[in-house]
Amino acid sequence: MPKNNKKIIWLGLTISLFFFIIFVFTKDISQNTSSISHPSPVLTQKEKTTQAFLEVNGQKLETGIEEKESVYDFMVKLKEEEKINFKDKTYTGMGKLIEEINGIKNSNEKNWIYYINGGKAQIGISNYKIQPGDVVSWKYEENKN
Repeated sequence: MPKNNKKIIWLGLTISLFFFIIFVFTKDISQNTSSISHPSPVLTQKEKTTQAFLEVNGQKLETGIEEKESVYDFMVKLKEEEKINFKDKTYTGMGKLIEEINGIKNSNEKNWIYYINGGKAQIGISNYKIQPGDVVSWKYEENKN
């Protein structure tokens, strides 16, 4: 075999070995960094719970809720705990509307209106997220048309 061919073969083998080593080491590094950058769901922080209060015509109810839970979800939890009974209806684009609480239904003269910390709520019960310390109150009030 001519001397030049031996040099070319050695050069080719050396370059191939160089790329093989780089490939192996970069593969190990990328696997290690991918496991670091994607934490396991087991390590995620549990949502915080807080006590929330619901008043219905002066009767105060309480239960623990998850952080940023809606008024509707809070009421469902109270219903599951058999502390309250209610019926609702879903309206497209508006969300949930309470039609009855503890056997008292909305009528032409009166409706259930909800308040947050004493002020009439400005958004629907499925959209309002309860904040720590909030008191949700339901009052059966005359319609003001």
